[in-house]
Amino acid sequence: MNDGQTVNYRRKYAAEAQALQRIHPLRSLWLIARQWLAIAAALALPFIVLELQGGVDALSAAGWAAVAACFALSFFLVACKQHALGIIMHDATHYRLFSNRRLNELASNWLCAFPAGMVTSCYRRGHLPHHVFTNRPNDPYWARLVEDPAYRFPQSRQSFRRLLLRDLLCLNFAAWRPILRYWTGWGAVIDNREKLLTRSERLQFAAFWLIVAAAAIASGAWPWLIVLWLLPLHTLCLAFMRVRIVAEHNLDDSGPELSHTRHVDASWLERLTLAPLNINYHIAHHLFPSVPLHNLPRLHALLLRDPTFRAQAMLWPRYFGKNDKGLMNSLLR
Repeated sequence: MNDGQTVNYRRKYAAEAQALQRIHPLRSLWLIARQWLAIAAALALPFIVLELQGGVDALSAAGWAAVAACFALSFFLVACKQHALGIIMHDATHYRLFSNRRLNELASNWLCAFPAGMVTSCYRRGHLPHHVFTNRPNDPYWARLVEDPAYRFPQSRQSFRRLLLRDLLCLNFAAWRPILRYWTGWGAVIDNREKLLTRSERLQFAAFWLIVAAAAIASGAWPWLIVLWLLPLHTLCLAFMRVRIVAEHNLDDSGPELSHTRHVDASWLERLTLAPLNINYHIAHHLFPSVPLHNLPRLHALLLRDPTFRAQAMLWPRYFGKNDKGLMNSLLR
């Protein structure tokens, strides 16, 4: 049997992958719109329930409990959709949103990246080398993560739970900074000596957040901007990202994709939280990053027809699951 390392899947399935590379602008627009419609609904939910209860002054104990539950649900859903916006920006990093590259950058930045404090070109600067040099010294992700004790596995369940709890309490933010420094726009807007951003990108990023801040202050909604946008972004969303980053690659393996890149089918809840918008089809994405996210399931199904791929690829049913079904469980002792 082939060991999986001698099969050139990029060459073998080049024609099929090329047929799946087509960009659909309307589909991209609807993809972005869906996330923002869900965010708008999540943000409106607690205030609608509050209004139905007759306002703050009319709330009973049960009413307070209902409103608090709605705020918690809104917080959770916003974090999920912030993660999803990051995945759309990831597709834009590969120029998969729109064929027109200027439109690709504008849509990605203003509708996906800037709201998360990120800039598409900053993310791209590290992400494209990650694809070319995966799990090797020239991979900037690998170079940072292998030096971070938080990403050394196996580790104890207690340690990992404590790590996630610290993410949720925003106590790991200093540890996230070396990664976020090259994804976000804040540092480069203040100090651009490394020339991470163009002048136009710096002005656009600053303009976006000045508009948001001015609108929030003028409307009196600034507390909700903090509580229901910035807090989920810097707590729960980072915890989701941590699990996904751990799951995507075996950092101890520098071989080809089939030996260090993992695929996870995932439950519906895991797809909502940890792996939105088909990012769990990570082997297919690494083999053919030019295939847009909506076509990754079709590409994966094509690869699964190959018996060597099925035998050698790191395929998991769940991120968390009983016995041998949970990828994360296999990394924890």
